[in-house]
Amino acid sequence: MNGQQEQIINQLKIQGILPNKTYFQHDYSLAINNEASFPENELYLSVADLETNAEMQYLAMQNIAEVKLNGNYQYTDVLQRERNIIEIIYPSNSFKSLGDGIYFYTLDENKQLQKQKSFNDVYKLPCYLRVEKKHGIVVSIQKRPLTTITRYKYNYWANNNLKYLKLEILDISNNVIYFSESFFNEKGELEKTTRKNTKTGLSSIETIVNQGDIYSIDEFFDDKGIKTNRVSHYTNSFRVKNELLNKKGKVIKTNNSEPELFDFEKDLDEPYPYNQLIMNIEKCNSLLTDSMFMQGISENPKYDQEALKRAEYLGITPNQIYYHKLPFPSFMVERYKNFPHQAPLTLIEAENQSPQAIYNDLIKIEIDNNYQYKKIDKTKWQQTAISLPSSQLKSYGNGIHFFVINDKGQLTPLNNVEQAIAQPTYVRVEKVMGKIVSTLQKTRVQWLTTEFDYKKNAPIRSKLTVIESHVVPKLVIESEYENGLYIPTLQFIKNAQGNIIRTFKIVKKKNTIAILERFNEQGVKTNHIEISKQGDIENQYLNNEDNVILKADNIKDQHHNPQLYDNLPFNPDGFEKMLFDHFKK
Repeated sequence: MNGQQEQIINQLKIQGILPNKTYFQHDYSLAINNEASFPENELYLSVADLETNAEMQYLAMQNIAEVKLNGNYQYTDVLQRERNIIEIIYPSNSFKSLGDGIYFYTLDENKQLQKQKSFNDVYKLPCYLRVEKKHGIVVSIQKRPLTTITRYKYNYWANNNLKYLKLEILDISNNVIYFSESFFNEKGELEKTTRKNTKTGLSSIETIVNQGDIYSIDEFFDDKGIKTNRVSHYTNSFRVKNELLNKKGKVIKTNNSEPELFDFEKDLDEPYPYNQLIMNIEKCNSLLTDSMFMQGISENPKYDQEALKRAEYLGITPNQIYYHKLPFPSFMVERYKNFPHQAPLTLIEAENQSPQAIYNDLIKIEIDNNYQYKKIDKTKWQQTAISLPSSQLKSYGNGIHFFVINDKGQLTPLNNVEQAIAQPTYVRVEKVMGKIVSTLQKTRVQWLTTEFDYKKNAPIRSKLTVIESHVVPKLVIESEYENGLYIPTLQFIKNAQGNIIRTFKIVKKKNTIAILERFNEQGVKTNHIEISKQGDIENQYLNNEDNVILKADNIKDQHHNPQLYDNLPFNPDGFEKMLFDHFKK
């Protein structure tokens, strides 16, 4: 035993921690050696002490282990429960009568709330609800479903080195669905591990051999005990050699991928009716939402149905036109497909969302029949605080007023905000309790629209139109999407005269992955560019007769007036960002 371990034991004794009693610990980690077998993290007498752990909230994962120690203060029995912490959309009126504090609920089979006395009554359940109220306002409604339940059992040699470790993964009814047993020599060195998936009956036996560069041999068996695979693991390497065997034990094929005995990435299924509750994407941790966004544009009935329910709950209807909250979630990176997950705003609510920003977006949305964005109209405004003679504003009452201003600084009133945003430049004045609190001049610097077409719920086409820009003239960018990817497989750009000036296409030729073509403003082709699967580039420069006059090995066009939009493809939001970043330069 080293000095650090002795220090841990002494500290545990000072805290009154006793062997063979149950304590609670956050963020327990598997102990596979002597050093990790002593609890470095704090142990608690009550599970309630861990409920408000800030780190668990930050990670969107509740991790609580019931821990028992032996007479040497090493782990002997650990039962660990992990849960997702998911903010949900739920009627806050249900909690109107509550005072400030944290409350716990369960749902019965009829989806009715059942209030529980304390955290002690819910922390073992498959799922529960947690409600937090501050200053009379419900600030958080969470569901917390179990994702994994794991039990660890340890035994040690007389010298305190690890002798035996059993790991069991349980379902929500506490049935063992997977287990492994590991055996160690008196030096604490691993010698053998057996594993079994109790649902499928598949199993394996891994033996540490340390022969040459081979660290271990792992033999896999089917549900009848017949050996199916022999896998070699190499020392200090992730490389494996997987030999597939026939029923006689002879090698019939070899590859470098290990058989999957159990899916350790899959969470436990959420029980009904908790699985019907809708995630609040605005409030949820990105660790949880990212997995949803990564689904791309492919068909996914589970996420589609939840996204549809979320839109309905927010009061969004087909063919509705409304203004959008900021920040606007970017295409496929911060939203699921084109389903909205933020509540609609009126124009007056949306017009001044970021009054202190140099630039401010105003976004108008049209919803399609499938509850996804049909048309996104984005205008970007430069905001400048200005001084105005108080005499021109003296007669106006409290509220928000809009004007146009001439070269001499004289104001002409506008009837409403609708008239204001129709101007290329307008002035916004806010008056509170008889005093001017804000005078902003807002100038439109960029205006783009994007329209989408769908096949079922998957975006298959988009059309981006540059209406106003200080960087490029009017352009139309049309894109097609397929195979669940948000990067276009086909894209072309038209200029203000309707001529195609750029194209991109994914192809399935023998060694070519994509073809780009460039045209001048009159629609005459100037470049044919092929990109190989290895990333090699052949850029052919063409004359008016479509003959090759020059070849280059890069995409950048040095000979025909290079443009910002040369490097196709890009999704609509990506082009918008590129355009605005270039404007700011």
